[in-house]
Amino acid sequence: MKQMRFDHLARGMYVAGALAVPALAAPRLALAQGFGLNEIGSCSVARAGAGVASPCPDASRIFWNPATTVRLPERVSLLAGAAAVAVNGAFVQDTTGTRYEGDVPVEVPPHLFANYRLQRRFALGFGVYVPYGLTSQWKGDFPGRFSALKATLATIYLQPNFAFDVIPNRLAIGGGPVIGISEVELTQALELSSTATGSVAPDGTPVTFGRLGVAPGTEFGRATLNGSALAWGFNVGAQLQLTNSLSLGARYLSEMDFGYDGATAEFTQTPTNLVVGGNLSAPFLAGTPVDAILAGQFSAGALTTRGVKTSIKHPAQAQVGLGFTGIPNTTINLDYAWIGWSAFQELPVDFQPNASPVTPPDRVLYEDFDDSQAVRGSIDYAFANGWRAMVGAHIVKTPAPDVTVTPLLPDMDRFNFAGGVSIPFGGRYALDASYLRVETEGRRGRILERTDRAQTAAQLNGGWYELDANIFSVSLKATW
Repeated sequence: MKQMRFDHLARGMYVAGALAVPALAAPRLALAQGFGLNEIGSCSVARAGAGVASPCPDASRIFWNPATTVRLPERVSLLAGAAAVAVNGAFVQDTTGTRYEGDVPVEVPPHLFANYRLQRRFALGFGVYVPYGLTSQWKGDFPGRFSALKATLATIYLQPNFAFDVIPNRLAIGGGPVIGISEVELTQALELSSTATGSVAPDGTPVTFGRLGVAPGTEFGRATLNGSALAWGFNVGAQLQLTNSLSLGARYLSEMDFGYDGATAEFTQTPTNLVVGGNLSAPFLAGTPVDAILAGQFSAGALTTRGVKTSIKHPAQAQVGLGFTGIPNTTINLDYAWIGWSAFQELPVDFQPNASPVTPPDRVLYEDFDDSQAVRGSIDYAFANGWRAMVGAHIVKTPAPDVTVTPLLPDMDRFNFAGGVSIPFGGRYALDASYLRVETEGRRGRILERTDRAQTAAQLNGGWYELDANIFSVSLKATW
């Protein structure tokens, strides 16, 4: 009987490193935008994102409907604030019934807007906001850490705005270019048992460390990708006053393609404390620590810092709605929103060479997202003392197909409920505070990588994801 060949182990260890890291650059962390951020202006948070026809009476209109900034009664309007987003998640594994809690830190996306009405029919403004981004993070014992341990996306949009009242008090248009600044980070564990040694068995199949007795789920390192990118787009809007009490509004934020050409991948070794039990070919000799065999890959091999190229499309989004003010002191909004998540079909991963003789193989990741739709509604009431109360609700369909519910973002249909108040003070100021609750029904998903489009959810999904969130937002408004 032929023995397994271990005559190329020196070369094989480079290959092992190369095969361990293709999923590293999985920029699917962008799919954190599968739950895109609508926490832009505390009043709009209280409305659950409704109000494209009758936006909140503040400068956040630059995002929600750029045309309506010309309708603000004050000559100067400023708005600054932030939202604290606290996400709770868990995964219950089918085979063990073990529940793994998420470990997501509270994220605080800011917003800043300024609007200046030059005259009754023309306004200029500038906005800084975060329409996409979130963090997915798990504890160190999570079995899906080999897909993603931590994934962070933060993208800030900068928008100058111009608005014109085409037909006074009847039709307004507005918009402006958008500059996007995006930062991504992904940390994942490297799994040893499925890593190839570089040798081949008599049947021609690669010999993995698992075939040498290494147990599945053995971590031997961690990889972290960091990258930044710039992109350009635009945001436009229009508002038509159908009657004195009924308005129609629409907005469109363009797709933006971020190319992270200067991203870097860094690797750190995790001790396995394993020892080779029997003699094979060198360096697999009895008593040799496995960590010593692997160490060279982190110092001079494939698992050394290198460049990575990839791209992430931030999808276009559109919103249309009706605003009604025919009831005294009351504003009612009903909106339909669309987000073009179908832009996420494939994501390329292109590793760059460095001093190591082996470069990890390039790879294409399959996402196959669908477009997402949402229905949003809100009611405002203005009290005689100047206070306002807002409530809203939001139902959104997930863009993720059944086979793409992953540790990076276990996305699912969401039901959002919100409320808030606006408190004026000092004559020119107001404090807005709001709360939004995100509820889901949970969804089956996977912790395994999808390597072929032929693989189905039934083959890959191995547990149940739970997800909810609490969002608190505060904004300070000043007008002159």
